[in-house]
Amino acid sequence: MAKKVKNRIIIVRLVSMAMTGFFYTMRRPRTSSPMGLLKYDPIGQLYLEY
Repeated sequence: MAKKVKNRIIIVRLVSMAMTGFFYTMRRPRTSSPMGLLKYDPIGQLYLEY
């Protein structure tokens, strides 16, 4: 039986650090390091780390 092939690109969910419940979904390569971005949170009306 053949091995299952894993995708090179995975979908990650970036959740707001302010715990407002807002999130972004992004794609990143499986081999890269975990993602952390400074994005706008419309609920908190601030730029926060995700």
